[in-house]
Amino acid sequence: LWIQYPIMMLSSSARYSRFAATTTLMVASFSNAAAFSTASSRLTSILNDPSLITCDSPPSQTFDVVDPGASASQFTDGTAVIAHVRRMGREDTKDAIHRAHMALPDWRDKTTAAHRSGVLSKWSSLIKESAEDIAKIMTFESGKPLAESRGEVNYAASFLDFYSGEAIRTNSAGGGFISPSPFAKPDGAPRGKVMAIHEAVGVCGLITPWNFPIAMITRKVAPALAVGCTCVLKPSELTPLTAIALETLAKRAGVPEGVFELVTADRELTREVGDEMCGNSIIKKISFTGSTPVGKLLMKQSSDTVKRLSLELGGN
Repeated sequence: LWIQYPIMMLSSSARYSRFAATTTLMVASFSNAAAFSTASSRLTSILNDPSLITCDSPPSQTFDVVDPGASASQFTDGTAVIAHVRRMGREDTKDAIHRAHMALPDWRDKTTAAHRSGVLSKWSSLIKESAEDIAKIMTFESGKPLAESRGEVNYAASFLDFYSGEAIRTNSAGGGFISPSPFAKPDGAPRGKVMAIHEAVGVCGLITPWNFPIAMITRKVAPALAVGCTCVLKPSELTPLTAIALETLAKRAGVPEGVFELVTADRELTREVGDEMCGNSIIKKISFTGSTPVGKLLMKQSSDTVKRLSLELGGN
């Protein structure tokens, strides 16, 4: 998420990840993240704060989010649908990338590490306060047991806590190190010194899977925001509601407009969203967790713009 001159890029802490983690809102006319979706009473009636995922004016083009634990009769009569989420494509993705690009200078250059750390800490606190609602949303759209969803919420918050601390370290963005040159003078002394400065890479494109709807997001977003990057996130089409709730809380925590952009797309439009992320020269890094075939495709699509990639691949 940050680059080290002259030649290196630093990876995320091995405490949480084997790979370099990287990493999002919508069209400017939308006033909040809740403008992404409308939810059914089946879901909103069990939430303490339905505004995490609902809005007064539904989006014009939507796709359905279903409860995978619904019965056959519920799928037949339509009550398996728990929400309608905004359906976004290539042009929406371009708009989101542009907003992230416009927000980058202020977030990267006009905030201190201490400020960014505080925002991440506040975001973590809000997630913990809404933990029960987020867990219910996650269970409804992913089908995982409620106890596991509760555990994942805590797991997700831990990434924000960790990287809020990493943000203010001397080796974070704006910091670096000085070391003796490996080259010697005639008398054997080091020929000068090498100075490395850590800087934010820029706008990051993040693509996350359905099986960890919140933890895979914070694991990518937290280090990106900590060092001054802005992000465009594409969550799984199966579990967009958790991402919407997370984005709502990010705004409440003080994450500025354009710093954390969210693109929600159904399966049909997912490919063109990914293609735009990989082909758009504004995006400087892609982070993806998912299947090996899709990872190969993203790597191929990113080659023309020579993007940095962090890929956690597996599955089928």
